[in-house]
Amino acid sequence: MTWLESLVSRALNDPYLSDLTRKLELKYAYIFLYQRDDIDLTDKEFNDVLRFADILSRSNEAVGRNKAYKIISLLYDSYKDDPQYQYLANSILTKLGNFASLNIAVKNNMDVDTVESMLEKEIKKIYQKVPYSDYVFTDPQYRLFEAMKDSNHFSFSGPTSFGKSFIMDAFIQYIINEKHGGENIVILVPTRALINQVTARLKKSINRERYRVLAHPIVPAIYKDRGLKYVFVFTPERLISYLGEKENPVINYMFVDEAQKIIAEKDSRAPLYYHAILLAERKSIKLYFASPNIPNADIFLQLFEKSLDEKMVIKESPVAQNRFYIDFVKHEGRMFTETGDDIIFKDLGKKEERYATKMLVKLGHNCKNIIYCNTVADTIDFARGFSSQLPDKQDERINSLIELIKTYIHRDYFLIDCLQKGVAFHFGRLPQRIRERIEKLFEEKVIDYIFCTSTLLEGVNLPAKNIFIFSNAIGNTKFSDIDFWNLAGRAGRLSKELSGNIICVRLEDKRNRWDNPTKDLRVVRTREIDAVHPLVIKGQKNFYKNLEKSLEFKDFTKTNYSNSEKEVWDHYANIVFTHQATKTDSILMSNFLKKNENGKRILDKIERDNHIPTYIMEQCSNIKIAYQNDIWNSVKEGEKAFPNEVNVDTCYEVLEKMYNFYNWGDEESKGRKPMVRQKSRLHYFAVLMYTWMKSTPLNMMITNVINYYKRKGEIWDQNGYIPFDSHNKVHINMVINDLISDIDNILRFKIKNYILNFYLIVAEKNGKKAAGPNWAEYLEYGTMDKDTIELQNIGLPRHLAVLIKNEYMEYLMFEDEALVEINMEELLSHIDDEKYKEELTELKEILE
Repeated sequence: MTWLESLVSRALNDPYLSDLTRKLELKYAYIFLYQRDDIDLTDKEFNDVLRFADILSRSNEAVGRNKAYKIISLLYDSYKDDPQYQYLANSILTKLGNFASLNIAVKNNMDVDTVESMLEKEIKKIYQKVPYSDYVFTDPQYRLFEAMKDSNHFSFSGPTSFGKSFIMDAFIQYIINEKHGGENIVILVPTRALINQVTARLKKSINRERYRVLAHPIVPAIYKDRGLKYVFVFTPERLISYLGEKENPVINYMFVDEAQKIIAEKDSRAPLYYHAILLAERKSIKLYFASPNIPNADIFLQLFEKSLDEKMVIKESPVAQNRFYIDFVKHEGRMFTETGDDIIFKDLGKKEERYATKMLVKLGHNCKNIIYCNTVADTIDFARGFSSQLPDKQDERINSLIELIKTYIHRDYFLIDCLQKGVAFHFGRLPQRIRERIEKLFEEKVIDYIFCTSTLLEGVNLPAKNIFIFSNAIGNTKFSDIDFWNLAGRAGRLSKELSGNIICVRLEDKRNRWDNPTKDLRVVRTREIDAVHPLVIKGQKNFYKNLEKSLEFKDFTKTNYSNSEKEVWDHYANIVFTHQATKTDSILMSNFLKKNENGKRILDKIERDNHIPTYIMEQCSNIKIAYQNDIWNSVKEGEKAFPNEVNVDTCYEVLEKMYNFYNWGDEESKGRKPMVRQKSRLHYFAVLMYTWMKSTPLNMMITNVINYYKRKGEIWDQNGYIPFDSHNKVHINMVINDLISDIDNILRFKIKNYILNFYLIVAEKNGKKAAGPNWAEYLEYGTMDKDTIELQNIGLPRHLAVLIKNEYMEYLMFEDEALVEINMEELLSHIDDEKYKEELTELKEILE
């Protein structure tokens, strides 16, 4: 141990530092909780704690460097103008390489530089400069970037605020320039909700003319034969679709964002993620995994059988976080400290009139606040209840969004009431167009409070000063350590503030609302995150035995399983057989055979009876092979897959055919929100499917479905049917939220997958021409019009594609139904900027 390391070790273990840190935290808590700064440090204490921070900043380990940064952040509110504070903050933050925080702490004050700090600053600005950018890496970002440059695959994890997207963007820029624009790249994201955000970000950061950023698994004709290269932003299903087309350009690199989704035990999409990445790995694509807070980041390399050496776990955070708990059941509050001894506040958590509103207003005044509520119903209820007690907020940007919601969705949508008070809610069922506008207004501090569900855990980049956590669960399942810190880690915005606040709030004695504080708060207090052990690798909980049960259509090993567990077992079982049919070596396959002595016999029998080509199995990995073979055997010579004519009746006929062939009565009728609780539900989906495929605008679809429920006379509400009242705003909002969710999760995902599978089987057996139109394409794009599909393939959302198709076709040139040219200047200049003001702004952001 060097003399400096010894000094750091002594400082970390010095009781005096613990006392000083605790006093600083108490001082900060009084400022935050009570808006009082009446706990003073003596001159000696102030100088001593800064000296401690200076020593700790020289450490090579994250624990010392994090504590040095924490001290600087705790002192900031009271001492930011103090010359001694600025002098040492400058030195400490320079040593940490945290230039974003340095600009806040000392505001580029040149008077605080010493020769040593000035020299170190200039050296880091040169060596740690982000390539092809004006930004500078922090020390751990720089170490990671340099390690990635020398690798063929890599896995890293770090705090949520570490800047994983920033690193990936910088590395992509490096690849593009160092490889002279010769590589195609994919960024894999977990959901469609992230595609637009990542695409927009990349379009701003990639400045090479030869590159295009695309989000659909098709290279449009307008870009072909022009020597272009591509950065694709795909979900797993879009990646599978892309890799299934042999004519598509070769992919060289793939970055897997939010990689923890691959191994999430209770996420029914995890097998799809695994399957997609394994298909990419088989094509020798270089894989890079990014995940938040996972202590054993090499697990992803192990899962895909890569060398375990090329990994990095970053524990150093560029933003500090202060942790609080307010309990309105036991009427107390506490701050979780760096020393582990809680600071108790007996006067917090008192129930009085409008207590939740008063807390949010007091603690969230003049800063950005995210309030996590878990369920959509709770999110809307809390947002409405809170906003109803606030004064109206006058802002033209809010008024503009309100008018858009009235025309694009419905005049009775509850979001309008909230926005009038500077409040919003945010969840997956919001249309992408509206969600993006909310995020932008929140970023610009026009909206002060956002109530949200776990959509933020999907990777949506939306940091805030304060994160209030009203529930410690996702759905019915309590947070994992990773889930909690992925959400809570968004407290504090790098380059905007030095620290953020995490406030866990128990509002009532209710399940999954911090109902077991001793156990539930462990992860908040200790900040420890357990290593992850994927089912595919470890096979715990009879995982492989249940795959065998699925393949044999036998009862699973547990009786009370969730629908998501069943989906996971069934999907992985399908993938196991696909690996058998394609002779793919994988950990999944080898562990299945090791754990099940009859495994090989079962797979061999299925293979002997199988007629489905491997490319169809790979495209449709979530559909049981037995159903596919039944369809193969029943398809008659010359049979069409689907009718040419599309109306509500033909949609119902197709849905009924899918219901019978794929056994929806058993496969899709279980769980809390099944696709078809009863077969009569197909009538609703027939209406939805028809209007969606006919390019009907969202507001008209909502009107159509409201009329459907008026005719039906009842609507499902949580536990049963209730009479439907078209004048009841609650009922209208139920229809709107369910419809938007059903478009995304049912039409464009579940039903589309069944439709695609059926089409591929018929086309394989009878030929594409005989099979007729591919309705899966209509469901994906929300239109039957080829021109509108072409416009979406170049990156336009459905509503803009429909608008241009209907009113501005003269500025487009097509050859053989393929878009080959857009007269951009003429198109933008001729769009009516009064009638289509919002649309024109969106179009310019996408195309220019």
